[in-house]
Amino acid sequence: MCFLCEQFGDAKHGNGLWYLNPTNYARNMYKLRAPGEGLKGAEAGLETGARSGPSIRDLMEAVEKGDYSEYDRIQKAMLARGQGSQVVPMADADKVLELCSPIGLIACICRKDCRAIDERNELEYTCMGMGVGMLKWERWPERYKGGVKFVNIDEAKEWNHEMDRRGFVHILMLFGAPYIGGFCQCDYPDCGAVRNAVDFGIGPIKGHYVAMVDYEKCNGCGICAQRCQWGALKFEVTNEKANIDVFKCFGCGLCQTGCPRDAITLLDRSSVPAVAEVWR
Repeated sequence: MCFLCEQFGDAKHGNGLWYLNPTNYARNMYKLRAPGEGLKGAEAGLETGARSGPSIRDLMEAVEKGDYSEYDRIQKAMLARGQGSQVVPMADADKVLELCSPIGLIACICRKDCRAIDERNELEYTCMGMGVGMLKWERWPERYKGGVKFVNIDEAKEWNHEMDRRGFVHILMLFGAPYIGGFCQCDYPDCGAVRNAVDFGIGPIKGHYVAMVDYEKCNGCGICAQRCQWGALKFEVTNEKANIDVFKCFGCGLCQTGCPRDAITLLDRSSVPAVAEVWR
């Protein structure tokens, strides 16, 4: 289990997976504040659009120095402030969507920053907000200027499956650990979380699964390699089969859901000794 599960998991729900614990979607909607009092805790700094405390730059400096104990300390501090995320496969994504309410489709800020794509209607939205925070979206009008499309669970699952079909990775976003408030649909290089992970070795926590190829079923079509956003999958020329680097695999499952021959399965990360504790 990852350290998020150790802190926020519940053995009664989802085998201890922290994101299948219903209480992690039960954030208070509004907080009473004295006149003139600013935001505190995970929301501190949001009045001006920026957080104080540890940042991605601090993580990068720790990586450059090779100080991974400092990296872990900074990452945990960022998660505590709501600056964290974890990858989940589509099957777990469906379970998540049954736990949170309300669910709203919104514009993606990463694609606006990276591609100058301004999503303005429900046919264009590629991001999802979840939980009671969606009922106070008017506090950040610039972030939600494209509007919000509220959907029910079945509609959310249908939308999420379409995102998966298109090749987007499902990444849960923290808004003050352990509260989950967003479900990003990510790809490289548009998404900041995926780009940081692939290019700099920092960013989202790897999922609880790793992908494995059944060479008896694989015919080397290469579809899975086209869908991998992490650089973990390639076509192996020698045996003309797909090859997965489990150390780079984030367990998103896009290779699995895209395989026309069911030649790829997702194994519990803890069952693969080499990567059982590899979360970054």
